[in-house]
Amino acid sequence: MNERDSQRLAKIDEKMEQMKAQRQDILARDRKRQRQERTRRLIQIGAMTEKYFDIKDIQPNDYEIFLKVFLAIQNVDGYIAHAKMQAKTTTPNNTE
Repeated sequence: MNERDSQRLAKIDEKMEQMKAQRQDILARDRKRQRQERTRRLIQIGAMTEKYFDIKDIQPNDYEIFLKVFLAIQNVDGYIAHAKMQAKTTTPNNTE
């Protein structure tokens, strides 16, 4: 291989490394955006739970017990499934 081809290969290798770094940056930004969306959604759900169940100042372990008791109520899981289906049909874009 001559010097010119070696230089061209070196440039291509350098560009490939740059593209790999750009790809990693894009993927990292996407993961960060997804984490932020999940965090926002969890905060919103927690706020609505506090509001509608009127359970402020509850510890996570106590809240878990509350949810287990609540979900053990007969047919509540059917109501929850129905509500999820209604939400999917009435809200075309849940990207907020």
